Amino acid sequence: MVNVAVRIDRVEREFILSAAVESRLDVRVQAAGRTITCRLLSSAKDRLSLSPASAGLPRLSPRQRVSVYFDFRGQGVAFESIVYATSPSIELGFPEAMYRSLSRRWPRVPPPHGLSVEFLLPDADLKLDCPESEEWIEVELPELREGLDSSNLVSLIESFKSKASALASEGRVVMYKDRGPADTAEDLAARLGRVLFVPSTLSGLPLADPYPSGRIVTRDMVEDFEGPVSLAGGSRLAAYLSQRAVAGLSSAIWCPVLYYHYTVGVVILTNGSDRPRALDFAAVDLAWEFSRVLAWFLRRHDYFSVQGAGDAVREGSIVDATPAGLLVVLPHDGPRFNLGASLRLRLGVEGRSIPCVARVARRYEERGARYFGLAFQNLSAGDMAEVARALYGAVEAVPQGKGG
Repeated sequence: MVNVAVRIDRVEREFILSAAVESRLDVRVQAAGRTITCRLLSSAKDRLSLSPASAGLPRLSPRQRVSVYFDFRGQGVAFESIVYATSPSIELGFPEAMYRSLSRRWPRVPPPHGLSVEFLLPDADLKLDCPESEEWIEVELPELREGLDSSNLVSLIESFKSKASALASEGRVVMYKDRGPADTAEDLAARLGRVLFVPSTLSGLPLADPYPSGRIVTRDMVEDFEGPVSLAGGSRLAAYLSQRAVAGLSSAIWCPVLYYHYTVGVVILTNGSDRPRALDFAAVDLAWEFSRVLAWFLRRHDYFSVQGAGDAVREGSIVDATPAGLLVVLPHDGPRFNLGASLRLRLGVEGRSIPCVARVARRYEERGARYFGLAFQNLSAGDMAEVARALYGAVEAVPQGKGG
């Protein structure tokens, strides 16, 4: 069973901290680049007082943010706080949130000086006369699940047409190398970088996206994209679908062919009056996988030739880190990496450059910035130990809590 972090309410927080004081429990205070073993001296309404276990340890600074970890009755407990004073004891603010049964093995701490990260993006010199997508997606061969023939490009297209014919009255792909989106639906799918899935032209778009990585356009996304005109009842997409419904369209899918941060084409599946049946998520899966494999073939055959192509280096700001991964923030106009994407990184650790690969484990946007949780995929044991020393110092073994 997965060990999930559980938030502890205020009353229980007070009890646990009081019991930790009475039991004279050791706790680890972890700041950027250092780990200090302490003992809880007292727990008041708004302050905690701790005594370092040894003299001569690295000192903390007032207003510094720290992570605190300790074991309470067999369960890992952790919280973050602010340092208010450092002499004669360490004074911390009472934690606003505390968690137990942590699923992460390593405590997250603010990055120390000397820890940095750069994204190595392979589309540095790629300038295409195609729509730019809000999504950035790596161009790699995906895991094949829909039975498509990837032996060569001709076989891929033929297998797609064959499978599409069992689901839709029309299945085709349109490339944007010499043209752009032809209508409102194509433009929306191209700009958002997601599948425009219309189960019925009479009922509108899905309210929620069932794909964990984010794959389809929802109603809220259309409202955000179109702006106030959509909220006032003047949605361009609604008007377009209404016109197509009158012309006989009953269900449709527009799936963008994503090539890094460009939409280079669109896969279209439709049902009309000759086959008035709703397309389903099986059709979405087929179109999405075909678009990914097609993009991979385009790169393989140098369809978009780029002279002297190299890596675009984009520096990220680290919010917090562990030896297993990072939380990184980019400006709002930075790449919007697809959830699950594997990215090449260059870690800077105390003057040393470490190349590695990380997977986008989570993403969110807040206050005009984009945040990405990155999980390292290929760090060696030696590199991980070096990152751990940079984050926690070399005081003691890093706690192996109930998760990380």
